[in-house]
Amino acid sequence: MTINKLVVKVLTVISSGVFLLIIAKSITGKPSFQKNLSTRRLQNSIESLRREMNIPGASIAVIDNGEISWAKGFGIADTITEREVTTSTLFTANSITKTLTSLAVVKLLADKEIALDEPVNRYLTSWKIPKNQFTAKVPVTFRMLLNHTAALTSPYPDGCCGPKEILPTVKQFLNGKPPATNPPVTVNNVPGEKYAYCNGCYSVLQPAIEYVGDKPFKNLMNELVIQPAKMVNSTFDDTFFLEDSTTIAIPYDSNGNVHKEAPMRNPIFSTGLLWTTATDLALFNLAFTSALRGEDNLINQKLAESLIIPSSTPTRSLGFFIGNKNAQEESKGDYIFHSGSNIGYLSLSIISKDGKKGAVILINKGPNPFTTTEIPEYSFITDSLKLISNYNRWD
Repeated sequence: MTINKLVVKVLTVISSGVFLLIIAKSITGKPSFQKNLSTRRLQNSIESLRREMNIPGASIAVIDNGEISWAKGFGIADTITEREVTTSTLFTANSITKTLTSLAVVKLLADKEIALDEPVNRYLTSWKIPKNQFTAKVPVTFRMLLNHTAALTSPYPDGCCGPKEILPTVKQFLNGKPPATNPPVTVNNVPGEKYAYCNGCYSVLQPAIEYVGDKPFKNLMNELVIQPAKMVNSTFDDTFFLEDSTTIAIPYDSNGNVHKEAPMRNPIFSTGLLWTTATDLALFNLAFTSALRGEDNLINQKLAESLIIPSSTPTRSLGFFIGNKNAQEESKGDYIFHSGSNIGYLSLSIISKDGKKGAVILINKGPNPFTTTEIPEYSFITDSLKLISNYNRWD
């Protein structure tokens, strides 16, 4: 072998070794590869949990380092057709809707220069909060409605209306007149004295802001929240699924049967009837926490801050619950969150106050929460959240 040939062979071997070393480093040393591998392991763990707990379908979005790191559909949206859950499959947000409603109320009132401590009856027309011995002492204000201290009765004894039932008007609903199935909404304690979770409070906010904003609630929410937060797959339309349900996750009861009275319909949207995706709710959370830093046009910084300051309790603000990474209430916690339940749907939305870590979890199985407090399916959400926080090393 000549010297030149020997040199070429040596260089070829060295070059191949360097090339293989580069490939090895690109596979094993690149952070994105490690992260993707970890994400797949996390998703596989969640899928195993879903199967173990017999949850038909779930939609999950995870926030890491201030952005949506991944979003994924798990399982089945419709067990009859075997249609799978995707990231665009719609679920009801349930009481997470209240967080969006609270932001819209605070934003609109500030724009109209109306104080949160104004009596709400000044801004109600066709229906007003009935006067009684309790309201004679203290009138109900916007702030009381937002922080659940207005002492209004619940309008949801059975969830109201199935998809094919005749809807009452808002006035019939608040008065408890047929075809509404609820008793009248009234004050049953001195307003402002104590916190008690209050669907009635957020029901009253809907006609109040419709008067203040001079527009239907759906239009106001689109302008004030949905469009600024870029929630392109979210809607308060409650008719689109009546003829074609292929875009929604079908709601199932605890026995795995389709809920006959769901998807629930109601003239009141402000308490829990937003149709959305996990990705859209994560976008809302990111927009809101950016607003907390003065970096987003969803709402100005001062108003955003007012929505997370403890109000009625050390762990309840005007718009969120305050707590830890496990969505457990905790004073001075670093996370803000809201959970929700509807007929056949359960949900959780959580994000750290700095906007760096968070998750949204939506599922399509659960009992009628208006007739029972036993909701075992919710443990899938809490267990999934723990998996997410552990894999992503939340503080």
